Order: sequence, then structure tokens, then C-alpha cells
Amino acid sequence: MKRLAAGLGIAAILAVGFSALAWAGPKFGADGKLAIPANIDRWPTIGTTFALSYEGDVGGKTFNAVRMDPKSYATFLKTGLFPAGTMLDLEIRRPLEEVSPAKGGHVQGPVVGHSIHVKDEKAGKGSWTFYGYRAGGFGTPIARDQACYSCHQEHGAIDTVFTQFYPSMMEAREKAAAGK
Repeated sequence: MKRLAAGLGIAAILAVGFSALAWAGPKFGADGKLAIPANIDRWPTIGTTFALSYEGDVGGKTFNAVRMDPKSYATFLKTGLFPAGTMLDLEIRRPLEEVSPAKGGHVQGPVVGHSIHVKDEKAGKGSWTFYGYRAGGFGTPIARDQACYSCHQEHGAIDTVFTQFYPSMMEAREKAAAGK
């Protein structure tokens, strides 16, 4: 029984390691557009939110899920820092109410928007770029004069990222700083 448990543990570690190795960072077309990874829905979810007030441009209250590429996630857990090449995917979904068999509350509905925050350093060391996209295909850079950049610069808790909305990331950073 101990051998089986040890074997399963090693297999799990190898699977995580190989999936992280498969990630080679963001890829761009000749036109500067970001190639959207095919398996982005399998990235670790680092946080979720509901009905944040800055979401008004997509039609009111929404569910948001933020996912992070596996290699950068592993690095963040160890160091508490976002390495160059980090990709954070924001998936925005409309809420649905009273979906059977529930008698109340909200659940996630259809996707109404996506964006990716990439530490691509195109505007200098440590800089990030926002890319808007539809499922699959390529992401188009969002102009640097848009409010998302100044808002993230002013309010992003860590490296222009709104980690204050993601308690597990703040806890991971504290553990990394403490060397745990």
C-alpha cells in the first residue's frame, strides 16, 4: 500500500512538472498579436470575483475567474514574484439565477469577455500589456492610454496585479517571503 501511495505521489509530481515544462511563455505573431494558448481553461485559478464595480463595460454584474499559466504560478509560489512571461487570463461570465435544482442564488453563465494581462516587458523591464481576445485565435494589445493600465499601476497590490482580490496569492507571497 505504501508503494502504491508513493508511486501515485511521484506520478502526480511528474505530471505537474511536465505540464509546467510544456509552457514556453507567451507567443506572438509578426503583427504583435498574442497567440492564445489552447489549454488556458486548465490553468490554475488564482481567484474569482463577483460584481466588481469596474466591470460595467461588459453589461453589469459578472462572475470573473482569473487563471495563471502553470510555470509562472509555480514560480510565484516559490518566490512570491511574477516572472517575465507571466500570463493572467481574465474570463468574464454573465450570472444566471435560480438554475434548477437551486431555489435561489447565482451560477456562472455564458462567457461575455476575455482579457490577458501579460508580463511581456514590451514597454520596459517589469511592464505588462493587456490583450483582449475571443476564444481561440489571437489577442490584440489594448492601447496603453486605456484606464486599465493606470488603474493597475495605482491599485495593483503586487507588480500591478490586483492580488488583493486573491487571498491565496497573498498567502503564497507571505509563505515565500518567510521561506516556507
